[in-house]
Amino acid sequence: MTAEWCDERRALEIRGVAGDTGLGLLLYPVDTIDADSYRIVLPEGADTLQPAAAIALRVFSTNTIQGYQGDSGIVALERGQDGKLSGVIEARARSVVNGQLLTVTGKVRDLTIVPQKRGCGPAPGDSADSNAELSGADVD
Repeated sequence: MTAEWCDERRALEIRGVAGDTGLGLLLYPVDTIDADSYRIVLPEGADTLQPAAAIALRVFSTNTIQGYQGDSGIVALERGQDGKLSGVIEARARSVVNGQLLTVTGKVRDLTIVPQKRGCGPAPGDSADSNAELSGADVD
């Protein structure tokens, strides 16, 4: 798994897809990305509250696709002896359509950070597509 560093925005973008469910995670470190805890906040404020993270999801159910944005939680990263980052995600996300809550837990493993290849993506608060492994999502 890889993650893309946007030097211009000083952010690490992790994207993941499992079936029809997609996850986008942006980490905003104080200076450089390293082992740390990143508090999940609403996307429009994440870039000004370093260290912080923003998370967005696209979830497909029986007959609908819903978008969610994280409003609380944590991303905790550790650096392995090989220099790669791994960690856990524990978040609460709210539907942008009807306010329904979703609890998200997941893991990222052996992240290899590469420079952003296709530009730095949307500005904070805009939607983004998502390369992390989802280990579970429970609807409250």
